[in-house]
Amino acid sequence: MLLKGESTLAQNVTEIGEPKGSHLLAAGQEIQHILDAIPFYVLLVDSEHHILAVNRTAKRDFGLSPEQVVGAYCPIVVHGRDIPIAECPLVEAIEKGGAVEREVFDSQDARWMKLAIFPTPLVTGDDKPVYLHFAHDITETKNTAEHLLRSLEHHSALCSLLQSLQYCQNSAQILETLIDQITSLSWLGTTANAVGFLVKGQNLEMAAQRNLSPEQIKRCERLALGECLCGKVAQTGRSITGSSAGEEHSIHYDGLGEHWHAVMPISHEGRVLGVINLYLNSGDELDAFRLDFLKAAAAAAGAALAQQLARENAKRIREKSMGKLLSYQEDERKRFAMELHDQVCQSLSALLLEMQAHAGQNELLKGIQQSCEAQVRGLIDEVRQMAVQLRPAILDDYGLELALGRYIKELASAHKELVIDYQYVFPPQQEKRLPAPIEISLYRVAVEALNNIISHASASRASVIILWQHSKILLLIEDDGCGFDYSVVRRDVDRCLGLIDMEERIAPLGGSLRIESTLQKGTTVRVAIPIETPN
Repeated sequence: MLLKGESTLAQNVTEIGEPKGSHLLAAGQEIQHILDAIPFYVLLVDSEHHILAVNRTAKRDFGLSPEQVVGAYCPIVVHGRDIPIAECPLVEAIEKGGAVEREVFDSQDARWMKLAIFPTPLVTGDDKPVYLHFAHDITETKNTAEHLLRSLEHHSALCSLLQSLQYCQNSAQILETLIDQITSLSWLGTTANAVGFLVKGQNLEMAAQRNLSPEQIKRCERLALGECLCGKVAQTGRSITGSSAGEEHSIHYDGLGEHWHAVMPISHEGRVLGVINLYLNSGDELDAFRLDFLKAAAAAAGAALAQQLARENAKRIREKSMGKLLSYQEDERKRFAMELHDQVCQSLSALLLEMQAHAGQNELLKGIQQSCEAQVRGLIDEVRQMAVQLRPAILDDYGLELALGRYIKELASAHKELVIDYQYVFPPQQEKRLPAPIEISLYRVAVEALNNIISHASASRASVIILWQHSKILLLIEDDGCGFDYSVVRRDVDRCLGLIDMEERIAPLGGSLRIESTLQKGTTVRVAIPIETPN
């Protein structure tokens, strides 16, 4: 039997002999030369899956002689099956009457194959259509593409993490960001459960967690270095991945059943700063690619954490120094105020008495004396006012409530155009005296804010509220004045010295100060200072 066709190629096909035991003929010599030039295996098959011709590569791959291949049933030769496999493209090509290409994974050999069937104008001697069948091993190409794709996912996720870490304001937030970013990546295979620790001396303290039960939180709230998996990672600086079945782990997870973890150290320059514990899907062992990503993510978090810890340490040192400086300033203010009151005022009073004792009968001199006495009395009042402004004695003697109330009353009396509401709200039975540093700082901030309202706000109403709220003392100062652009003023050193002084007074106390202002809608100053709640 011969291959037949209407093309010139088909007319040039010559019979090369009929294989023993087969009713089909192979392709002509010219076609064979073309097939042999193709570097991957190629077959000519008919519509019933019989092999008509093979190239040199196919012979090598099959390990069979042409006599064993040509005329044989393709599924038996290629797949060792007596029926076509489900992925065979020939069936689909016959049904659609056109070419079919597809990629197939051979699980037996762990290879990816590119299979293709192309109709030809040829037919066999018994009029069966002839198809050109390509099979190309694309395992390396697929692996390269998969590696590039995973690398892209890897780098994209790391970039996203690095961007998010820039906005973290404290150490706990860094761990929370790390956990949220990692658990959002479906390709990592982690569950939504995770926990992050910070190293504090010889212990680990939980700083962030996601979806842990109350029992787990209680067991993991504080661990010693070397204790459990997390403590061991913190102590050695080496990651641990795998099952929770070990003895050292069961101490803290007894009764929770077997589960899988990836426990990573968060380090910077060889120093372990924290630990992240990720829960994995049961039985999932991380491959090298995913493990490398977790190490890179932990390293990024370690750099951010080291920077944050350095900032926090510098802030503590700065606030401690500022606290000492402010304390020294207040002591000097108090000493100077006492000197003004006790020495200068007394000297002026003595001068006044002496002038009165030497009063003469001369009317001209008497007029001069009265004028001088008036000036001395004025000086005495001014010096006393200076002493009060430097350090009001009422603040030391009677506390913030009365001292600030008196100041506000005097301010309102001097500026009739401004109505000031003042409230000092403490819980019943609560001692209203606060620690001296807090009273002094709140007094100074309130005075500065009220002076700003008088000088710049053009306000008609203002309010001052001091409130004990749970474990915080709150100071709220509001006005209905013209407002200002805080971002602009904050950049002008000469205009924001008062604001800087307010911030520096609150920071050493561990407090916060926030200023909100809108043009033509007024300004709000909020101060919060933590304070121990009485038992």
